[in-house]
Amino acid sequence: MMTAHTANTATSSAPAPAAVAPKPELRHAFGRFPTGIAVITTLDEDGQPYGITVNSFASVSMSPPMLSWNVIRGSRAHATIGQAQRFVVNILSQDQRHVAQQMASRMEDRFQGVAVRHSSDGLPVIEDALATFECEVHAMVEAGDHDIVLGRIQYFEHRDGAPLVYWQGRYATAACEEH
Repeated sequence: MMTAHTANTATSSAPAPAAVAPKPELRHAFGRFPTGIAVITTLDEDGQPYGITVNSFASVSMSPPMLSWNVIRGSRAHATIGQAQRFVVNILSQDQRHVAQQMASRMEDRFQGVAVRHSSDGLPVIEDALATFECEVHAMVEAGDHDIVLGRIQYFEHRDGAPLVYWQGRYATAACEEH
């Protein structure tokens, strides 16, 4: 079980919700929900490794095995995934913060210094990730300014370890309580 500490607040004194929240405030509200960090890896149109950091990963279905994550429509990542139609979700461990930051950067070679192996299909897989899911694109569903990428899982693996977490705009760690 993960431990979370919250302050007691009275709900009766809360202001009425705004019909449409300003973008920064909405981002702060979303930031109250801790998420894991994943890196999506694939090959670009030139066959070169491509990666992006996301915190929108979710399991979708056990049968058939499917997952989802979100990508900004019109971005290079959107075009790359749309063209490749295959990708790997790499769930990062707490000691892979540098990988998350590097894959979120604008640097030319995001894979520089990142330990990677290749899947049987030649996709880049980040070494020491807590879990990896090799997928093919099942659908890309329009949702606001993003598309929800639904991936059909072809292969997966996992190991024990603590996850890298994103909470209130910062990287964090999760702690488990003993039963």
